[in-house]
Amino acid sequence: MATRDIAAAAARLLLDASWSGVDEVPLLGPEDLSFDDMAEIMSEVLGKEVRFQQTTFEPYKNQFLGFGMSDAMAQGQTDMAWAKNEGIDNAVQRTPENSTPTSFRQWSEEVLKPAVLKQTAAAPAS
Repeated sequence: MATRDIAAAAARLLLDASWSGVDEVPLLGPEDLSFDDMAEIMSEVLGKEVRFQQTTFEPYKNQFLGFGMSDAMAQGQTDMAWAKNEGIDNAVQRTPENSTPTSFRQWSEEVLKPAVLKQTAAAPAS
């Protein structure tokens, strides 16, 4: 989800006198993509192979514990990943109102690629 799409939705709601300020506001982007689709797009934009590799939940949780998270927080992150695998992100039906304009390819070209190039330029030569 592009920050500009989130900002546009927020501005629209803040300017809407009928909006109560309390509601769910799903923003879905313009298309449904799998993780493999996203990896393919990133590979094309970055000019290097990117692949999706799913891991099991135990090493996933252990990674968060290694970052210093509490067991409860690491378990919460793991439970959220499990829910995403079970399709929680597909609970909202796509409509013109909740579909935002910025594609993943556009975001990858405008945000991801410059960030990767900046990191690559700043990294010391090995």
